[in-house]
Amino acid sequence: MGPGRGICGAPPLAGWTLRSEALARGMRAWLLVCTWLGLGVLVPGELGGPGPGSFTCLTNNILRIDCHWSAPELGRGPSPWLLFTRNHEPGSKHRCVFRASTCTLVLPPEEILVPSDNFTITLHRHISGKEQVSLVDPQYLPRRHVKLDPPSDFQSNVSAGSCVLTWSVSPGLEPLASLLSYELAFKRQEEAWERAQHKDCILGVTSLILEAVELDPGCVYEARLRVQMATEEGTMGEEEHYEGPWSEWSQPVFFASPQRQGALITPVGQPNSILITVSVFLLLTSLTYVLFKLSPRVKRTFYQNVPSPVAFFQPLYSVHNGNFQVSLRRDVKMVFSVMTRHLLGSPASE
Repeated sequence: MGPGRGICGAPPLAGWTLRSEALARGMRAWLLVCTWLGLGVLVPGELGGPGPGSFTCLTNNILRIDCHWSAPELGRGPSPWLLFTRNHEPGSKHRCVFRASTCTLVLPPEEILVPSDNFTITLHRHISGKEQVSLVDPQYLPRRHVKLDPPSDFQSNVSAGSCVLTWSVSPGLEPLASLLSYELAFKRQEEAWERAQHKDCILGVTSLILEAVELDPGCVYEARLRVQMATEEGTMGEEEHYEGPWSEWSQPVFFASPQRQGALITPVGQPNSILITVSVFLLLTSLTYVLFKLSPRVKRTFYQNVPSPVAFFQPLYSVHNGNFQVSLRRDVKMVFSVMTRHLLGSPASE
């Protein structure tokens, strides 16, 4: 692009598509940029195209904006910077000076970000000893580029049967607490995070309960949390719609799995398998005892194949009716009597 075809030489709003409700602001932004630039060069931001790389600027939706330059120009001159100018307050200008490929802008407390904010972003750099100004984005909407800080004050409190996880919301985000969506990841301490369990759709709260039945007993667990702005489509106006990636993960917390309550009750509320086994065993034993004790027919059925000793011990069976104990008792008495007489008569014979 030649020097004579800068931003001011282009047709009004050429190459840019703006919403009808932002048309007036867009016109003011272009006029403001034309005032700044003598010979300007268009440098697209995240939209791509020719220029010194692309820029990505994410905000924590409070006071901070972090920008990344995909192709920073390292030189010995002054560091390049981005200039943020509020379109509805042209006098509000803030520099974001690059250190290598990143820069961070911290706004003053009285200029906390609100959903209606929009900025014009320009890149300022020195080339051949002269300052060159390039347009990055004439309508930067912070609410469309939100990356929140990780949840703070993340803690665990283990009690009987459960573990309560709590965290805090930054004071600047308290009015938007109902729009904060969280994701929890938890795992055993020795496992990798790739195997962690997840709970998402945690919306508008600052605590979560993990029941003991969700955790393996006798283990130490590790948990972490992240957050993002969440707005359901169609539930809010355009100026209250937020977009952006998840925050970084919070610092992890460690806790021992709580002891389960009700040792004989399984997690699904059904009787324990040991109790079922014992009950079935007792029932079968009782039925067997009753059948053998009270039913002669059952006895005959089980005893019908037992052989009778009549054919083998006919004399014994005839005399004693098969009573071996009577016969044995008689023989023992006879042997004992003979031995007694023999022992008593021995001295006389000598």
